Amino acid sequence: MSEQRPARPRAFIFDCDGTLLSSMGMWLKVQVELLATYGIETTPDDFARFESLPVMGECEAYHETWGVGETGQDVYDRLMDMLMEHYRRDVPPRRGVRDFLESAREAGIPMIIATSTPVVAVEAGLEANGLRPFFCDIVTTGEAGASKDHPDVYNLALQRLSDACGFDEVPAHRDVWVFEDATFGLLSSGSAGYRRVGIYDPEGRALRDDVRANSEIFIDEFDELSLERIYAFGERA
Repeated sequence: MSEQRPARPRAFIFDCDGTLLSSMGMWLKVQVELLATYGIETTPDDFARFESLPVMGECEAYHETWGVGETGQDVYDRLMDMLMEHYRRDVPPRRGVRDFLESAREAGIPMIIATSTPVVAVEAGLEANGLRPFFCDIVTTGEAGASKDHPDVYNLALQRLSDACGFDEVPAHRDVWVFEDATFGLLSSGSAGYRRVGIYDPEGRALRDDVRANSEIFIDEFDELSLERIYAFGERA
């Protein structure tokens, strides 16, 4: 008989915007407001093609597409000023997320964030909601050198988590769960062998059926999720 793998996950990797924080509605609004400061009229749909990029990459794309700002860096600086105000003031957590994170911490499961948003903005949003202490680090697609269309940021996050926890070796991807609301993130992490919890964000661009189809476990909110549900999946896998 082959040796059975433990059902207990080795680590959790979380996206932030739309997954931990209800921030996607804010993002869609701020992108339009940003272009308006340059006298350009847009709608949220105009930005869908840039969603998987790091924020600097998005700002460079805005500069190239609409000719705004002297450089992509100029656009980035203006956007960050707008974002920081919102993250500190009016971005709440997803329902039930705090209780779930508490249960994972009590169970000794280490957690880290993999995001396309700059660290300073993520830090502000997490700290405003008292969530920062749950995570050992924050890793960005900018650091990974690839968008979330590729699994690089999840792999880098797992390496960072392993180093922070003093693991002798990096855990196998099948023993690590990625929590994501974006279909492209679910697809790329799944292609690398990670288990996935897909959370539907009604303020985001992903379709509910697409999130469900690309997840081992699907939820609308964290109050539907428990560690027991994840353990049970591990026992079946």
